[in-house]
Amino acid sequence: MNTDLLLKIIETQLKETKNMREKTPDFINKVVHLYTLQLMKLGNIPLDFMEDVLADVEAETIEIYRKKTYGYLTLEEYRRHKFRQKNDN
Repeated sequence: MNTDLLLKIIETQLKETKNMREKTPDFINKVVHLYTLQLMKLGNIPLDFMEDVLADVEAETIEIYRKKTYGYLTLEEYRRHKFRQKNDN
């Protein structure tokens, strides 16, 4: 699994403030979908193992998400804090 690409997608989506009230499960599903599409474009997913790959990507996404948002109760709180902090500087 190319965690560099997955990490980049997660970081990009965390910065996305168009939908500040986005729920964590929706965020995780969106990231898994985006990453899986990238893998499929590269031809890295055998169709026989698609369910296994999706489960692995979801688990990895959740782990990275938790580490990135540690200390915040919700995705909205994380985004509000980070967005406000950038404007204050």
